[in-house]
Order: sequence, then structure tokens, then C-alpha cells
Amino acid sequence: MITKINICNLALAQLGQSPISSLEQESEKARRLKLFYAPVRDEVLRTHNWAFAGVHEPLVWLENEPDEQGYFVCQYPENALFVRNIFDKNHHRIAFQENFRPDLHSRVLLVQVAPGWVEYTGRITDENLFDPAFIKSFSLALACDLAVSLTADTQLAAQLLQKYTLSLEEARRSNASESFLKTPTEDAFTEVR
Repeated sequence: MITKINICNLALAQLGQSPISSLEQESEKARRLKLFYAPVRDEVLRTHNWAFAGVHEPLVWLENEPDEQGYFVCQYPENALFVRNIFDKNHHRIAFQENFRPDLHSRVLLVQVAPGWVEYTGRITDENLFDPAFIKSFSLALACDLAVSLTADTQLAAQLLQKYTLSLEEARRSNASESFLKTPTEDAFTEVR
């Protein structure tokens, strides 16, 4: 069972630092890890179509008719870190735009064809769902972001950045066989231009 502390201690090990037992303990390491953990996790989730973070769900329309520019306005999924595709009801990929609507105080998705569902990378916070390759990449990214502040060693930071980059490339190769959207009709999807 993987925990947040396990991942933090993997990052600290990359830095040659002793482990922590809690993010609440009174130490500079714990304070920095607590500050960086969620933003770095979300950044690494966005870097790749991780199969464990792939979500597809029906798109929620905010308006039943197209707006004056001919766009259907749809809700940006609350848990989405990165919208990958939108499909119409006939399983065709459709073009979309992201926009901010000041009147709604939120991001929205704009499509010119009535949409069916959205495919996105979700914000996964349960460490037990993380792929082993993601854990390795995430812990290296965390170590990389903390290297200078915890060790003052810019050379170590550069080495960790290189290890992180290689780790991501390896994860992309191993994860490529896992379909982001696991449906039997994936091969039948065609892009609408």
C-alpha cells in the first residue's frame, strides 16, 4: 500500500535526505513537501495520458441551444486536469475550445456539434491508484523541485531533472499499450474536421 509519505520519502532518498514520518512534523523538509506535493502531482498527471487517470463521462451542457457564435457551451469537468478529446453521440472526435466565462466564473468547453462525452485526465488523489511508473516519475519530479532549496546543489537538481525526463519517457513507452479510453469502439472513432 503506497502512501503520500512513501512518495515523499522516495523523493527525499533521491536527495540524500533522511525520511520523514509526517507532513505535519516541524521540519523544513516536511513543510516544503506539504507545499509542493499536490501541484507537482497534478503537473506530472498532465504530462502523459496515464491509463489509471483516464476518465470518460457524459458532457454536461450548460445551455441547450448553441450560443450566438454557434457553440454549445458545456461544463468543464470539475476533476479534469487536461481535456484530451470530446466525442459526439456517434463516437466521432469533435473539435473544441476551452474558454473562461466571467458570468459563470468558470472555464467552459465550446463545441459546434452537439457533444456526447468528454475524455480527460482526472485529478487522482488516492495514491493506491497510482501506476508504479507514475510513482517513480512523480517522486523524481518532487525531488527535482526541492533539490536546490533542501540541498543547495544545482548539479544534483540537473541530474534529477535528467532522471525525471528519462523516467517519463520509459513510463510513456510502458503505458502506451494501455488504452486511455477503454472502449471497444476506440478504433472506429474518426476525427471531425
